[in-house]
Amino acid sequence: MNERPEIPDGWERGSVEANGIELHYCRTGGRGPPFVVSHGFSDDGYCRLDLARELADDFDVVLYDARGHGRSDAPDESYGAPERAADLLGLLDALAIENPILFGHSMGADTVAAAAVRSPDRPRAVVLEDPVWMVEGRDAPGGGSEDEGRGEGLAEQIARWQDASVEQVFEDEAWLGELAESSESDLAHRIADARRRLRPEVTRVFEAGLLDHREVCGDIEAPTLVLKADAEEAVRERERAIADNLSDGRLVHVEDAGHTVFWDERERATEELRTFLATV
Repeated sequence: MNERPEIPDGWERGSVEANGIELHYCRTGGRGPPFVVSHGFSDDGYCRLDLARELADDFDVVLYDARGHGRSDAPDESYGAPERAADLLGLLDALAIENPILFGHSMGADTVAAAAVRSPDRPRAVVLEDPVWMVEGRDAPGGGSEDEGRGEGLAEQIARWQDASVEQVFEDEAWLGELAESSESDLAHRIADARRRLRPEVTRVFEAGLLDHREVCGDIEAPTLVLKADAEEAVRERERAIADNLSDGRLVHVEDAGHTVFWDERERATEELRTFLATV
């Protein structure tokens, strides 16, 4: 598995030491504000190449692989939000990134939120794509690339993926196989490759648990956009109550989107993102 996704000319990629481990990254460069992406569980930075391409003309986009994912190290220690936030802040230091917009999906949203609370003066703005908010009636992500309820047996599944071909991963995850048959075949192959690169240590993400955003949101000082999956009105109302804790925040439920908001409803999600970015 030495192959790497193609990236446009002028972009860079490599590894840096951050928080005592090696993190792999890909960077678009350019003169625009830095926009740093923290992916969700079982994905890697290259799973967000489409977002990077979308924003590359206006932002210096940085994609990176979280600990235990992709081409980054898999240390024999905790994988909780505090450790992942320290990784992210270390990455910013190593790449001399100042005043970034921090974007995170699901597990990555926890990472970004924890980093924004730990170092409130660092982010220019925060974007959270379907953070996992434990509310009555909906206590786990709604499918897609991540399922927070899969802790049991996950190590065995990861071991199976490590020895699998991309085609076997498609068979293992039917939705990925369907995606591969669509116009998003390249994305499906990048997601499958990310699955094959997972290390067993990532199961410690579940051991560490999730952030309680009812408490965390009140400590995020940066302007914040929350893009949530579509949901029935009762769930939306409970999620609005959590978002109300943000000092400078906006919550948008993206119609027809599941847990992977940008993959499910890319045009709508991108429009909301760009509208927000124009204000920060």
